[in-house]
Amino acid sequence: MILETFISTAKNNFKKTVIRDSLGTTLNFGQTLTAGILLSKHIRAFEGENIAIVFPASVGGALAYIATIFAGKIPVGLNFLASKEDQDHALSICNVKTIFTSKIFIKKAGIPEDPRMVFIEDVKERTSKLQKIVTYVSCKWGSKRSLIQKFKKYDAPDKTAIILFTSGSESTPKGVSLTHHNIYASIQNFGTAFNPIGEDVILGTLPFFHVFGFTVCLWLPLTMGIGVVFHPNPTEYERIGRVIEDYRVTMLLGTSTLYRGFMKRWSQEQIKSVRLAFAGAEKLHEHIRKKFHEKFGIPIFEGYGLTESSSCVSVNHPGDFRHGSVGKVFPNITCRIVNPETYEEVTPGKEGLILIQGPNIMKEYYRSPDLTKQAFYNDFYVTGDIGKIENGFLFITDRLKRFAKIGGEMVPLTLVENKLSSILDKHTDQEKRNCAVINIPHTHKGEQIIAFVVHNNPDKFLLNTELDELCVTRLSQPDHYIPIDTIPILPSGKVDYKRLKHIALEQLAEV
Repeated sequence: MILETFISTAKNNFKKTVIRDSLGTTLNFGQTLTAGILLSKHIRAFEGENIAIVFPASVGGALAYIATIFAGKIPVGLNFLASKEDQDHALSICNVKTIFTSKIFIKKAGIPEDPRMVFIEDVKERTSKLQKIVTYVSCKWGSKRSLIQKFKKYDAPDKTAIILFTSGSESTPKGVSLTHHNIYASIQNFGTAFNPIGEDVILGTLPFFHVFGFTVCLWLPLTMGIGVVFHPNPTEYERIGRVIEDYRVTMLLGTSTLYRGFMKRWSQEQIKSVRLAFAGAEKLHEHIRKKFHEKFGIPIFEGYGLTESSSCVSVNHPGDFRHGSVGKVFPNITCRIVNPETYEEVTPGKEGLILIQGPNIMKEYYRSPDLTKQAFYNDFYVTGDIGKIENGFLFITDRLKRFAKIGGEMVPLTLVENKLSSILDKHTDQEKRNCAVINIPHTHKGEQIIAFVVHNNPDKFLLNTELDELCVTRLSQPDHYIPIDTIPILPSGKVDYKRLKHIALEQLAEV
């Protein structure tokens, strides 16, 4: 599985550069393999089976995750940007006794120390020069077979490779157990979508506690023999533009929100090395896709995945795409579109609830048997997303939870949000996301629609008039517009709808 494939790839490309970061740290495959195994000897002595990892997207962070798996422990991707309540929930449910991190990082990030913390700086001090030499020699000159055999027990297909937590954009984050087989299957699928070449370099700005950050930005390069350059903050658009130019990045991964910012701050000269751009996590706005292509000549290919699916379920790619869709479902994944109430399959082309089944689907929600049981129907994972399949391409309409029920009618909030965003884009050239639409309870109508707008004084009458012109029905138009300085975004790039609902409820509780 992933350790065996990484060992084989590293032995075959020992002196080829694989991981770099914007701080200037660079490691080749041989150094990465050596450092991972060397560090694993210390991690194996850490207290507890589940080790919370608190590192940004960096070479040091990559090694922490790699080494934890080599140690036979289970890394817990702790979202250090989440609320204290969500972090405590993750640490508690995983019974974490050790938090592996960096003194320099937690000081810079303003993260308070915890008695469970073990610092990488202290581990380095305890590592002798002789240990480094012996480990390097065994990696360099030892046989591939002996190395693979040494770590085989930690690389079993059904062994948990990582516990990641859902974004929490709509509810309390759930711990997702992904196995070595899950991660391996997902990497193989994504690899077929972009046909990697030896010179490829991925831009790794997604955090490792995000499923794409862990699977595509970390393990795909390690197992497919290509490069990656990490940068810890995906919203530092100008800095990222320089990183792309300096390291000759060839593949981008981002969200619609991030591409909006990239587009405003990058020059065509900076990103001339880029050959592929993929988007996910949220709906790719059509005007962003078009403007990005017009400015840079690079099409953005949209894909679809979940934490529970170890990243990708489907993706558009240069050889087979249809803009507006999220691509074709990978051949080893079965997708069904069903009636959300009866779970009977709908006729082709009709919208329904998306169910998926395949080798990349999670093992379980960690220590949550009831939630795990609720998440599956006849061995199919219930995604909670509404969509349809046309000519083999999957289209996502909305989240089941992203519908408002008003007067007995189901109103898709993402549709309203996209229309409103296109109106606001005509009046501003800002790089930030300009709106977000949510629903909250209403005494008489059942629910009401609230639009948060990055504007000092949004005019409800004018905006709803323009929505009229875009054929948005009166029932679907926002009841209230709330001005906000910036739309809150989660580290995954998704809108923090949960936080917006709290704000709306506080402001409009009695409306």
